[in-house]
Amino acid sequence: MKKLIVLLCILCAISACSESESSNEETQTETGDGNGDGNGDGNGDTDGTQIYDAPRVFSYVTYTSQNTVRLNGFIDFRNIVFSEEDSYAVSFIFRMNNDPSTDQVIEVNGAVPYFNGTYSFNHDIDGLDPATTYDYTARTQNGDSERDDWKSFTTSAIPCTYTQDNYYSIDGVWQSANVDITTPLCCDEGNVEFTFGTWPNIFEIAFYELDAAYPITAQYFGVDYAFDITDLQRELTKSTNEVLIGSQSTPETSLFVENDGDRITLIFCNTTLRNGTVLNGKVSVAIP
Repeated sequence: MKKLIVLLCILCAISACSESESSNEETQTETGDGNGDGNGDGNGDTDGTQIYDAPRVFSYVTYTSQNTVRLNGFIDFRNIVFSEEDSYAVSFIFRMNNDPSTDQVIEVNGAVPYFNGTYSFNHDIDGLDPATTYDYTARTQNGDSERDDWKSFTTSAIPCTYTQDNYYSIDGVWQSANVDITTPLCCDEGNVEFTFGTWPNIFEIAFYELDAAYPITAQYFGVDYAFDITDLQRELTKSTNEVLIGSQSTPETSLFVENDGDRITLIFCNTTLRNGTVLNGKVSVAIP
């Protein structure tokens, strides 16, 4: 009889352990991230909400003028494959005077699915003040997971005024100009270039615009030696109010562009180059 009782106890213990293990396995299935990409939030909700973390987002602006700006968000999932279906929301937050109480939340309609590749979204804002700095971020959200990338930009200043066209000065010495539109040799030199001057002072003013367009009416700031087209920056660099003046521009170099649809005018207001040369005046050319 004692042996029978012991045997029954052992069988009961084995049954209890088996039920416990089964319960643990079910719990892990419901709460593990299960996405296989290393980016899961660890909740694995069975109702289909928030399987993955909100994706990392990059913020940048294009087409910044005196009164308008285009806010952009960029998401890069080129090296990730998702094993389950999920989606996230995107939006922008626009802020004045670095004051959170002025936040304007701009929702971008629609749920974005997680997929292998890149995704871009944008929103245009007008009615801005010239020469004013604003803060903004693109934002992604999925359930209680949220990502942002705060940046700032400054709208274009109002350019100086010159009455005579195609007349410019180099360190105070004035001369006439004849402007040609040329195409840079490759890639990190931009997509359109305006050339004028005589040796040894030949100026090549290059821009890197979306869809190989001409620069808009705005203020542009110099870059060092070449446009940054490394990996991710290749697309983010375009139309970001940057200008390349051969090897002579620096981030402190600036000039203005006026584009009326028929003619491009470059305006130099104490535009200082790397070697200390200062350009003033304006030059223009008809758009082909």
